Amino acid sequence: MRYDDSKIWLFSFADLAFLLLIAFTQASTIGRNPVHIGEMTIPKVVDAQTISSLDQPRVSYQIRVLKPTIPETTPFQLVTVVDGVLHADERTLNAQDLSDRLTQMLREGKNRPMLVPDQFSLSKDTLMAMSLIEKIYDDHGKRVTVRKISGMP
Repeated sequence: MRYDDSKIWLFSFADLAFLLLIAFTQASTIGRNPVHIGEMTIPKVVDAQTISSLDQPRVSYQIRVLKPTIPETTPFQLVTVVDGVLHADERTLNAQDLSDRLTQMLREGKNRPMLVPDQFSLSKDTLMAMSLIEKIYDDHGKRVTVRKISGMP
């Protein structure tokens, strides 16, 4: 008797659909604030002669989301950009340290940092950093940090 394993993807798809069904049914808004489910597309940034960089203030900040290492280290790094020169903190941060640092930056009147995830960073770390930035810098409204240049696909 021979078994055919070519349809195993069907079970994975059914499991995922079932888990999503459970998640959506638990997202009831009766007596609670609504749950906002969204999607984020991170573009790949390429170097080209026709692409100019975004205008940035003289001093700006980035939160880098680093790729995981073994043994695991803290995934966040604060980078200060002064006149286009990068100054990365040597110390990496965990989620609580990042939250404390962002709160301190806001109190000091520093600009909202941009999120710069590594191509191989974990999505949970990227989402954590994004939610901390949104939570702490909530009075600045929604911003776009990537824009389409006319004539580019």
